[in-house]
Amino acid sequence: MLTKCQQVTILVEPGFTSLLKKHNGHFQKVKMGGNQLEAQNLLKPIESALSNRLELADALFKRSESLSKLLPYSEYLEAYKVFVNKDGSFGVVLEADLLEHEPMVGKDIVRSVESFKSLLNVPDNCVLQFLFDQSYISKQDKYWDKVLAEYKYPHPVSELLFKEKVNMLREECNSGSELSPMKRKVLISIRKFPEKAVVAEWKRSLAKGEKLLFDEMSEFVRQIKYFTDGIKQYIENSKIPLKMLDAQGFITHARQFFNPKEYYRRDFAKYNKHLPISDQLIYNSPTLDYKGIEREGVKTRTITLKTSPQFAYAGGMAYFTKLKFPYKLSLNFSFPSKASVKKFFSIKEFFLENGTNARAKVQKNEVKHTQERLQNGEKCLYLTFCIVIEGEKEEELAQRTRELVNIFHNELQCEVIIEDEIGLGLALNTLPLNYSPEADYSSQRYIRILQNDAIMFLPLFDSFKGLDNPLQLYISREKNLVHFNLLENETSNHTVVLADSGSGKSAFIIDCIQSAKRLDPEPLVFVIDKKSSYKGVVGPFHGDLTIFDPNKEMPFSPFRGVFDDAKVTFLTHLLTTGINLTSPNFNIESEHVTSISKALKHAFVKKSKESGTTYIDGELVKREITEEVEVTMDDFIAALASLTSDPEFEKMKDQIDQLLVKLKPFYGDGTYAKYFRASSNQKKNDSTTFFVYDLDALTDEKLQVLMTMSVIEEIRSLIKRPENQERGGFIVIEELGMLGRDNPVAKKFIVDAAETFRKLGFWLIGLTPRPQNYFELEAGKAMWAVADNYVFLRMNPDNVDYLQKNSKLIDEANSQIIKSLTVKKGKFTEIFYTNKDKSRSGAFRYYQTAYDRWLAPTNNEDLVTLKKTIKKFKGNAWEAIKFLGEKDNEIGGKIEDN
Repeated sequence: MLTKCQQVTILVEPGFTSLLKKHNGHFQKVKMGGNQLEAQNLLKPIESALSNRLELADALFKRSESLSKLLPYSEYLEAYKVFVNKDGSFGVVLEADLLEHEPMVGKDIVRSVESFKSLLNVPDNCVLQFLFDQSYISKQDKYWDKVLAEYKYPHPVSELLFKEKVNMLREECNSGSELSPMKRKVLISIRKFPEKAVVAEWKRSLAKGEKLLFDEMSEFVRQIKYFTDGIKQYIENSKIPLKMLDAQGFITHARQFFNPKEYYRRDFAKYNKHLPISDQLIYNSPTLDYKGIEREGVKTRTITLKTSPQFAYAGGMAYFTKLKFPYKLSLNFSFPSKASVKKFFSIKEFFLENGTNARAKVQKNEVKHTQERLQNGEKCLYLTFCIVIEGEKEEELAQRTRELVNIFHNELQCEVIIEDEIGLGLALNTLPLNYSPEADYSSQRYIRILQNDAIMFLPLFDSFKGLDNPLQLYISREKNLVHFNLLENETSNHTVVLADSGSGKSAFIIDCIQSAKRLDPEPLVFVIDKKSSYKGVVGPFHGDLTIFDPNKEMPFSPFRGVFDDAKVTFLTHLLTTGINLTSPNFNIESEHVTSISKALKHAFVKKSKESGTTYIDGELVKREITEEVEVTMDDFIAALASLTSDPEFEKMKDQIDQLLVKLKPFYGDGTYAKYFRASSNQKKNDSTTFFVYDLDALTDEKLQVLMTMSVIEEIRSLIKRPENQERGGFIVIEELGMLGRDNPVAKKFIVDAAETFRKLGFWLIGLTPRPQNYFELEAGKAMWAVADNYVFLRMNPDNVDYLQKNSKLIDEANSQIIKSLTVKKGKFTEIFYTNKDKSRSGAFRYYQTAYDRWLAPTNNEDLVTLKKTIKKFKGNAWEAIKFLGEKDNEIGGKIEDN
């Protein structure tokens, strides 16, 4: 109940308020805004109802029509894209693109927010509102169906994995959990109040039906045209993209506020231009009280700013993105006349003139400083700063209020008011185009603020939203849905990945490459694996697994594949690299290179002739060659030894003999001969699109370098096949250190491979736990130089400092983000992404589904379990993974030991 001299704000006309004061048991009208006669007629039934609480509930609280009648919205003029209110005021609503604040440095933030400074110069007969809206994404939101249907012909395994990811996030909607996704937007409303004579003319024209005269000659329309021309020019000049909201966009926003649950359950009628906008917003009866409004069980609470923050800086409002619940942050600006501002500060200065205490002296200096700024052309504004939070339970509202107040107290260092008496009026004033200066007379919640300080409060910030194409779906650290893929850049998509061991980088890259299988045509994937992380993914995609095991027969040879000029060039590089690694003091000269190249060609010609002839009935006859001719190391050594019989190479006998000696480790009984003999597996399945080369068992660094180079060459050969020309894909090098430390040949090899693969639409992905590998190893330097995507997971702070010192890519903001990345075992790992020009960058979290965990087992225990289960399902890896996934109820799986 109202006590003596309590106040209540009641909207009696759009944007107008009537202040009622209870005195001796009766309400008396103190101040009215707008047309007095109309307001009094509207007020009578309300005043009558106030004497009976039941009648008041029936008339105001329970019937949605009663609140609809009190809303200000009348019509939308399509020709001018302007909303006209019932009182004759008109305005526009703009939606701004939000800034992803995390990777922004100070100068970028200042430059962005200062672009709105001119908007604070609107005329005195206008009001301005910035409404920042953070809300949950509903399970019923059409977004989910849209993102599932984005790619028409996905690989069935990738399709199921993506559906599981979507379902995991969808089930958490509105739950308040760390996986409950949110969305944010900011609406900018500019409302103009024409002079009374102009409004009267407009009403007379409408009453008489003089539409033609109204359209062509009305001063009201002339002012609308002038107003909208100014808005369009501002949109054109803005550094932040802006778009004008039409009637459908406006009522969609308002309906979501008034119908927070029903909005997602069904489709609403489209905007009807023949009905007042106010009558098209509310579909369920709200319950009103002094604290706020309750709609479909969802209540509001309002918190307003009591004192100005101790300090203001651009980007300070980004603190509010940390809140993990829905709220609306509204900044309502009105523009007092210069005379009233001057009068206020003159009076304040007069009373402080003779103050003797320290506080008075400080205030006096502040007033003088403010007056100097005003004399230099700054404007003084009235700002009503309020936040409306939502929740279904009182305990929930109380907890959210505490979290919000904590930001005001600790981050902004200012005081707030938790509104228990006028929360409803303030909440409704956050609606676009509903705020008017008269509302401030009742609420008395505005603070005076100078224009340059006001821009520091603009809520223009968002969390990372990701990239354009949703091949993958993650969630940001501030709960935005993040679209992601490694194929977003126009010219190049080579990628480097840097993270500590155990951060989950292999699991994340597996998710990236399996998600690419949703594309059509299905891309090829090649993995050069060092830690056996990719064995689990081979079976479901019917991939080809080549294991380099010294204790078993070698199913690989650098010589296999199509023997063309590129193959000869590669084998020449490979053999000279082998000599450099085994005989580092031996200098390779041009004669050596020429001899190797010539011997390779001779060996191929000889082997081709032998393969093209056969003995039939004791006679040698030619036959058609139906399969690839594979030269062996022994064939090459024989050809090299016979080169001296060629007059061209007679003088190179010494160099050839030197080569035969230096190449001994690679043929006959040499240390590495096993890896250069003919392979037992001559030809790969043409339908295979997933290849894994497991080099984990190779402990010899020299052998790692040579076999890694050989595998990359085989990959080049495979992707140049006609059937693979349009596929595109990825080549993952799990550990760049496998290409050796001081290996200039490897550097040239990476650069050449990167350019060759780029032209074919294939992209290198290099991983390593040591940032030094990208700045000390020749191959690492090359990889860092050609990359356009940079992915970071949890790293030691010292490694981040090293990275910042050695690369201009990492600035102070990015360095702090990378240092803050964490891993929560069994839940998620955090990732920071940036492209080369830093136009797209941000942090997000990778939560594994149960299926993800078993597709990419990242520890030996899980790998053993997977192998046993595959055996149980008679080799059907996909059925085994589904079985294990259904058993595993732990959200997020295990992200560890990568």
